[in-house]
Amino acid sequence: MQDKNKLVIIGDGFTAAVTAIHLLRKGVAADSLTIIGPGTLGKGNAYGCTSPFFRLNVREDLPIVFSEDPLHFARWAKANIDDPEAKTSAGFFYRRADFGRYISELITAEINFDKIQCIQSKVCALNQAHSLWKLETADGDVINAEKVIIATGNSPPTWPCTIQTEIGEQGSERMVENPWTGHYLSSISAEEHIVLLGGGLTALDAIYALAAQGHRGLITMVGPRPLLPPSQAQWIRQKQPNWPKNLTPAKLLRFIRQYLPPVATTTTKWQNAWEELRPNLNSIWQQFTPHQRQIVFKRLGWAWSLYRFRASPQTIKAYEQLKANHQIQFVVGRAKKVECSERAITVQLNTGQSIQANRIINCTGVGSDLFLNKLIADSIATPDLLGAAIAVDTSLNVMKPNLQAWNNLWMLGPATMGSFGDVIAASSISKQAEQLALQITGAD
Repeated sequence: MQDKNKLVIIGDGFTAAVTAIHLLRKGVAADSLTIIGPGTLGKGNAYGCTSPFFRLNVREDLPIVFSEDPLHFARWAKANIDDPEAKTSAGFFYRRADFGRYISELITAEINFDKIQCIQSKVCALNQAHSLWKLETADGDVINAEKVIIATGNSPPTWPCTIQTEIGEQGSERMVENPWTGHYLSSISAEEHIVLLGGGLTALDAIYALAAQGHRGLITMVGPRPLLPPSQAQWIRQKQPNWPKNLTPAKLLRFIRQYLPPVATTTTKWQNAWEELRPNLNSIWQQFTPHQRQIVFKRLGWAWSLYRFRASPQTIKAYEQLKANHQIQFVVGRAKKVECSERAITVQLNTGQSIQANRIINCTGVGSDLFLNKLIADSIATPDLLGAAIAVDTSLNVMKPNLQAWNNLWMLGPATMGSFGDVIAASSISKQAEQLALQITGAD
């Protein structure tokens, strides 16, 4: 058992790194900080890519780490990235791996970074013991801490259906459960028929990468709606909406429909309006009752996910090229079962249709977080209203099952979406990290 640690951050990706950066910049001593995560600090699932074809879906001026210097990444990218393919009419869309390199360089450049205790492991359980937090790692170690920040980011995708395979390693190579790093691409032959489960950004990443390496086979996309995220336009927020008072879910949805112009979602005009709506939605979400939040999510959730995750122009261009070559088809439905034999992979859909292919890639998005689930099972935390993660209050304090807040346990990042309504982008997470650092240190 290790000695008591003053402040432990659980996680190793973007969320963990920017949290550490803001804590250090607000005066937290580096030698009082411990970071636990199995990977390279700053990269995580989103930016630890082996594929050079996976790109940010936002232009260079939007990933903001420092609120007082919003163009820091844009300047760094211009000086440090050689990527002619990044430039589009909508701005520069850089490789995700390069953004991961940027974040890793930021944290390691902090004064006294070498004094932070970085433990390369995964936290499996968290419990209270004599007013301290007891963290149990996958290596069997136990670490005590006065304060803990959960910054685990997005959980890797898991299969959304039943899996049945007759072969071992060979089968697993042809069934890609977590495609986020792009590790699977080098083993794909150009003539394979590939099934992509899902039609969002992860599927578009796969399509762009396959097109870039000269894929000639058929690609079948499977999803509940034959819609793809629109390509990013060169939008800017030009005004603030005049929100109605005493909003209800029905009034909110009606106002959003009226505010959005009757033009294509790919146009600058439509995206200007969409982005003007976003800054106020967190505060509106928090004013709603739990029942009202569930109504909003049920009515608006799928559309909000589709349009806030707009794609880089490069990925949409690759999709259109493959479509023109008759290499892309979209099948409406959900996978119920996937069977893998030596001959083929068979995908059975809820519609009764069956698809045979050489390879299947799971692009359905974020999986269930086993660590957060265990916090709920151990009565440390309570589920959020969407049932996707654990609940936090407006100060990012984790909520107990009795709905009281822990004063020494916080969570930030994408998993707070159920509590805040719209926390996904790097700039939103950085803002949370800045807020939490101020709260913990009491700095101005």
